[in-house]
Amino acid sequence: MKKTIIATTMATLLAATALPVLAQDVDAGAGVTVETPDVDAAVDTAVDAAAGVADSLTSVTAAIAGSAAVDLSAVTDESQVNVVLLSSLEGDVATEGAALDEALSANAEGASTLQANIDGNAAIKAKLDAEGYATSYVVAVKTDADGSVTLYVDDRA
Repeated sequence: MKKTIIATTMATLLAATALPVLAQDVDAGAGVTVETPDVDAAVDTAVDAAAGVADSLTSVTAAIAGSAAVDLSAVTDESQVNVVLLSSLEGDVATEGAALDEALSANAEGASTLQANIDGNAAIKAKLDAEGYATSYVVAVKTDADGSVTLYVDDRA
């Protein structure tokens, strides 16, 4: 029984390693060409698409409710802190501004918590002060896996 299992395992391994080689060597001569996609282009497109979604009034409106729960305690002077003005985001302020204002009104308590969390973090507060904005102008915050933080500042006044 052991010999049968070993022989079957060996045959499977040999067949599995030979298939890719055979697939590369096949030439049907029918004028068929196969092109592989450029992996970097696919990744760049996905990153650009994700960035476009993140930089819109709609995405900030959606992020407002959860911003108070974002843990900012790990942000230090070495962390990258970005300040993004709402006026720089994609979207129509005339149409999407009303939804943004509704989300801000509905989340007034969360905004107070978010602003207190920002005031409690010296690194974030220093960056915001250096950009010339008070904590009260921050309407949403986003953290990324690399530890960077993006503050969304309402400059529509």
